[in-house]
Amino acid sequence: MFFGKLVSLVMATAAVVGVFTEIPILSNYAFWVLVGAYFVWLAVHRLVRHRFKPVVVVSILLILVTIVGVFVEIPIVSDYVFWIMEANYLMIVAATGSAIFIIVNT
Repeated sequence: MFFGKLVSLVMATAAVVGVFTEIPILSNYAFWVLVGAYFVWLAVHRLVRHRFKPVVVVSILLILVTIVGVFVEIPIVSDYVFWIMEANYLMIVAATGSAIFIIVNT
């Protein structure tokens, strides 16, 4: 599970770097690398149904809109499809990220 998280974060970071710098193959397919990172992240996490349901629904709608926006001209979405997908990725990472709290009673 830890390896999947690491792979997903490396893929997402590489996609963002590929947008700002010219990396031979990665820069041309940065959006699809980010979509792959999104699916890898979802594959290694269990989604809690009662707690994150609205976030997951919004995330699925956003990924559908961005993928359709690549192939069909949607006025604002098609211009910023990569950044909408990046926001979607960050939203799902924040929603499904695990946090461990240690409570010490004194």
